[in-house]
Amino acid sequence: MSKKETRRAARQSFPKATGGARAGTGARAKGTGGGKSGGTTRQTVKPPSLKRAAIQGAVVAALYFLIVRFIFWRADGAGTAVAIIFPVLGFFVYTGIVYAIDRYKYQRSLRRLSGSSK
Repeated sequence: MSKKETRRAARQSFPKATGGARAGTGARAKGTGGGKSGGTTRQTVKPPSLKRAAIQGAVVAALYFLIVRFIFWRADGAGTAVAIIFPVLGFFVYTGIVYAIDRYKYQRSLRRLSGSSK
């Protein structure tokens, strides 16, 4: 049995998938290429998430705490409470700003996607 006949027999023995990523008959059907601009696929947009903004805010607050505590305020009079208050306030401000920016970008991209389909 030749290689071609073996492949044909293997293809015929398995049921064909319907509605999958490959809609064509060949391995390189038109519109299903591996390129980024192939086909008519729409770009999906992630909705804004308060959890994602809070994670970014926590990372920035931790960095801000390290910077404030160990670099700027090495004086003996500066207490730990002051070094904790500023990062906590920064966390809430930064989280709010990041969420607002994400929401603005999400709304803008939804308007652009809905306008492009007309």
